[in-house]
Amino acid sequence: MDDLQQRIIEIALQLPGYIGYEAKERRRDVDKFTRGQLALKYSELQTALARIRAKAPLDVIVDLERLDQKIARLIARFNTAPRGYAGWFDSAQIVEADIDALTKFDADLANGVPGLKTAFDKLAAALKAKNGVDDAIAACGELLDNLNAEFDQREQFMSTGKRPALSSAENLPPPASPLDALAPKQAPSADFIALTNLKLDDAVAFSGNDYLVAGKMSYKIENETVLAFLLKDGNKQTWLRVGPHSEIAVCQEIQLRVPSPLPATLTLDNQTFTRADTGQATVTVEGAGGVKRGAVTFARYTAELDSRIWIENFGTETRVMSGLTTDVTSFKLYRR
Repeated sequence: MDDLQQRIIEIALQLPGYIGYEAKERRRDVDKFTRGQLALKYSELQTALARIRAKAPLDVIVDLERLDQKIARLIARFNTAPRGYAGWFDSAQIVEADIDALTKFDADLANGVPGLKTAFDKLAAALKAKNGVDDAIAACGELLDNLNAEFDQREQFMSTGKRPALSSAENLPPPASPLDALAPKQAPSADFIALTNLKLDDAVAFSGNDYLVAGKMSYKIENETVLAFLLKDGNKQTWLRVGPHSEIAVCQEIQLRVPSPLPATLTLDNQTFTRADTGQATVTVEGAGGVKRGAVTFARYTAELDSRIWIENFGTETRVMSGLTTDVTSFKLYRR
């Protein structure tokens, strides 16, 4: 075993009880255990972040909430096995290189725990000294983005059984088989359906906060309905967006100068966003003032690492929202 392999094993063994994936009959149990241990360790760091947020000045609260959303998403993904894992566990042709690859993913994610703890410690110190706060927040965000990207690769590996192979001719992924059209559509989960059925005055809990649904906007876009819920906790408010497709995002209204016509890309917080969707929709708005219907012109911009921008022109006003996609398991719902 070379030095790199030894280091991988040493890092993975930081997880109490880690026993590896060699035995086929135990792989599923090991995966569940490993993800549970990682979720526990990152939950401890989320608690540390909550202590930092409690002492932070108001001008950085939104930035710290974004960090919390990122770590909450990572924890939720550890706790929920993505679809497609079963084929990997049941495969009789898994070779040593496959096991090494999965172990390395776990090692990298385990190694992120002390790295993130150090980043949070530096953030707490910067806030106390009132110096270098923006850089410390950016460093924490970058590390969390990298950890979520690492989990993306692990998820892809587990779903396909292999890293994506490139064709030798064009260095492009092999085309999908047209037979995929015969496969049944994946039904939305019960948790996702529950989000779409939220009503005014229902309660939603996430990231340690409890909100009431104070408003709801339903956008009819071709054959799909996209939803946006206004969540309030006293004077604090945020938006929960559900759709398009199965996308879920938590976002805030922001001030952003919107060029006309809308450009192909936008820049916000040193991130480049690319326009993904644009069009018109009919919209139904429900709130304290009753129910009103109208039309809206919209555009949705996406960036790497799950960042989103929505621009919506209601005719008399334009609203811009910025946020991060998250996982349905991040929420708890309480019906009125």
